[in-house]
Amino acid sequence: MPENRSPSSEQSEKSTDALVDALDFDQLVEEAIRGSDSAFTLLWRNYQPRMVRYLAMFTNEPEDLCSEVWIKIATSIKSFQGDSKAFKGWIYTIARNAATDLARKKARGGTSVELDESDWIGENSTMVEVMDLVKRLPQEYAEVIMLRVVGDLDASEVAEIVGKTQGNVRVLTHRGLKQLNEMLTKGGDGR
Repeated sequence: MPENRSPSSEQSEKSTDALVDALDFDQLVEEAIRGSDSAFTLLWRNYQPRMVRYLAMFTNEPEDLCSEVWIKIATSIKSFQGDSKAFKGWIYTIARNAATDLARKKARGGTSVELDESDWIGENSTMVEVMDLVKRLPQEYAEVIMLRVVGDLDASEVAEIVGKTQGNVRVLTHRGLKQLNEMLTKGGDGR
């Protein structure tokens, strides 16, 4: 006789992944707007890692800021209107606004948001080093690069978030990547 027990977390994760494969993101967004916790969780699982990497350019504690962002998203998702592409732009706009608020708060408090060398340890040291170089870029270059590369947003979505034209976003991305490449190849600060 089979045991009557709850599914393991591994089985739960497999069924969650299967559900993501079975649904398209537009449908997930619609269900999350209607209040589906499971749809919201699936959206969170998809976007959370990239959002943490994006927010890492603003703070040494991106997970904390990302948690605040997801709370804002959860409390206002019922008023969101649009498809999955618009949703992605919307959540990164919320993330950018939260990062701007944090930067203003830190500026008033006089605290630094720079990484120190003790953060350059372990398996993530390459990513941390690159993130440190990105932070050394002019702010507008760093932001568009993070939104384009880490956020996986296209030029039109980034343009809407940062309030620039698509052409400006492309130019800023190109210049920022060129400067970042120079920093990586020459070991300088690119300035």
